[in-house]
Amino acid sequence: MRRLVPLLLAALLGLGACAVSTNEEPVELSSDLFEPLLATTTTTTTTTTPSDVTKAEDVYLLRVSGGSTSLEAVSRDVDVGAGVQEVLANLFSVRPDAEGDERPAEAGLTSAIPETAELVSATLTPGTSILVVDVRGLFGDGGIQGPALRDALAQIVWTATVSPDVNNVSFRNDGNPVPAAIDNDETTDEPVNRSAYSSQR
Repeated sequence: MRRLVPLLLAALLGLGACAVSTNEEPVELSSDLFEPLLATTTTTTTTTTPSDVTKAEDVYLLRVSGGSTSLEAVSRDVDVGAGVQEVLANLFSVRPDAEGDERPAEAGLTSAIPETAELVSATLTPGTSILVVDVRGLFGDGGIQGPALRDALAQIVWTATVSPDVNNVSFRNDGNPVPAAIDNDETTDEPVNRSAYSSQR
């Protein structure tokens, strides 16, 4: 038993020698210690709002009052990258909200473009400001005529020329050139601009 006491004392002294020493002065730590933490990647979640993916563009609808028809611009939301073809596609495919339930600015407005009409393409002629608009169901058999056709073309021309790249519009019926109905019950084979439909302003 007496022999165990010195052995225990020696063991305790040995443990004391292994204890962590303390310093009265601050010690600067190496930046190497923090590199694993700095190397840790983080993931940031971003929220896309509707204003990030859409933009407002004007399309032209019709107001009929007292026997006269006038063009009226209304704002529609389209994809932020939309060009003139996408804006015209909106004019063709989205019917006016005549009751103004969802789009109050469209209350009382209508469109001369038939629901059965289809926009095939809208292509800017290279090196010009002429937009070639190809459609189905607007001209000829199954299409419309007279003042209704003029009003529909007026909507298309005024909507297309909102774009600063477009000054004039020519029309195709499923790829074939067709004359445009304009004011005063006239037609023309030439590209048309807003002045051809000034009676509706």
